[in-house]
Amino acid sequence: MRITPETLPLLGAFPLTAPLAGDPAALELLAGILEERRYRAGDQIVHKGERGDCAFLLVDGEVEVLDYTMDREPYTRAVLDSAEHPLFGEVALVGDGERIATVEARTNCLCWVLRREAFERLGDQHPRVGLALLRHVAHLLAGHLQKTNRDVLHLFEALVLEIEQKAVGGR
Repeated sequence: MRITPETLPLLGAFPLTAPLAGDPAALELLAGILEERRYRAGDQIVHKGERGDCAFLLVDGEVEVLDYTMDREPYTRAVLDSAEHPLFGEVALVGDGERIATVEARTNCLCWVLRREAFERLGDQHPRVGLALLRHVAHLLAGHLQKTNRDVLHLFEALVLEIEQKAVGGR
């Protein structure tokens, strides 16, 4: 990616880079491995089920995170706006599993793409920078896991309550 005078301050606004605050050299290292990619409204950026090898920093625009019911009906899990400086697809930075959601551009979007291979190489060559970024990614993933665990618990409790109500009503 071509680094301009606006690049480093914008990159520094992303929560991902919070551990690098006040370190323009580290931000420049990260900026040097990012790829710029544009999407039109309606484009699918990430497809659920495909193998992931990169994460995305949403620089401009709005995206919708979609999942599917068991009947393959889409529903919105989240809407991400560039004003919040979100990162998505971050699971691909630490694993090579399948994408867990589809992400679609709601508006024309600009993303900076962080490829796993480049992320790993950055960590190998600059361990302090790599560790700081990896810790942040781990923190994000732990938050996702905690939310998922809470959601599963609520669903389980609702199921048990439904079964109990049917058992009492059926007697």
